[in-house]
Amino acid sequence: MYFKLIRRGKDMNILYLSHLSGASYAGPTYSVPKQIEAQSKLDNVFWYNSVKNSNKEWKKYSYYHDLEEYPKESIAELPEPFNQPDIIVVELFYNMMKSPLIRELIKIDVPYIIIPRGELTVQGQSRKRLKKKIANILICKKYANRAAAIQYLTEQECRDSGNSWNKKYIIVPNGITSPPITKTEHSKEGIKCVSIGRIEPYQKGLDILIEACAEIKEQLISARCTITICGPDKEGKLKSLKSLVSNHGLEQIIKFHEAVFGKEKQEMLLNNDVFIIPSRFEGHPMALIEALSYGLPVIATTGSNMREEIEEYNAGWGSDNSVEGIRNAILKMINSDEYLQRSNNAVILSRKYEWDSLAIRAHDAFEQIRKEQK
Repeated sequence: MYFKLIRRGKDMNILYLSHLSGASYAGPTYSVPKQIEAQSKLDNVFWYNSVKNSNKEWKKYSYYHDLEEYPKESIAELPEPFNQPDIIVVELFYNMMKSPLIRELIKIDVPYIIIPRGELTVQGQSRKRLKKKIANILICKKYANRAAAIQYLTEQECRDSGNSWNKKYIIVPNGITSPPITKTEHSKEGIKCVSIGRIEPYQKGLDILIEACAEIKEQLISARCTITICGPDKEGKLKSLKSLVSNHGLEQIIKFHEAVFGKEKQEMLLNNDVFIIPSRFEGHPMALIEALSYGLPVIATTGSNMREEIEEYNAGWGSDNSVEGIRNAILKMINSDEYLQRSNNAVILSRKYEWDSLAIRAHDAFEQIRKEQK
């Protein structure tokens, strides 16, 4: 059941629940605060993050609270009106299982929405499969099924998740704040590509990216095409990936770089020509949307959940989640004579994802869910 949007009604009291550490390498560290900040311009919001020692940046928001302020970790113990809000929005899925808030949510007479950010997809379920299977049987299926709706970030995430979790859903994506500058020219010598994300072979598809490059090594060298992979090595996979690059003799083509944030990330994007995201699965990757906003055409796999939009707007090149698919997309890219047009299209596509516009869309969807629950 998909909720159709209605005209915006009065302000709501919205309680946001999360269990976020604020790790610099995690996408929700950036997307969740921006999402709530945009919503706060329309509604009364209260963000309760059930951890201690969280990101200091978040404390600048007057609506941000955590266990240091409310240590009992209970919705009933929060101040009015947020101990009985109009609606509750839960950020992510499995990390909230660490909190007693889940059992309270199941029992409380307030509609709640879950934003799983890719965790309910077939691909997401394949990671740590046994642990998730046990958790699903014990509580997760019940928790998801009793939600007023699941909020997916893209149509692809919705399709990949199926309707066994909950037949009621809305689609409101991640967003961006458009940068003040965009890329105005491309490299005069060669093609410089960049990929930004965790150094993680399976989900992020770095293994198939490397294998794809190995199959077209000579063409990449001829085109003077390089690929810089930026990200933190939190899972200790960098060494094996470097070995894979070395075994294929790709050191001239593929380079690794530490994680980039803020101004350094902006400079990295502006100094490259094309963004590559070879992921097998994602929620809605902010790095991809940011790259578009700076004017970088994107090579996007189906698993990135943005392939359809990239192809529809001619803002890059689409690919299957396979070595062959990525290889063919890279070949199309290095032989393309439409960089400027695709760059302009990338910026146009990114404007669909302005946070303030998405907040209005979310408000309308939440209001409709409230009416359905009455």
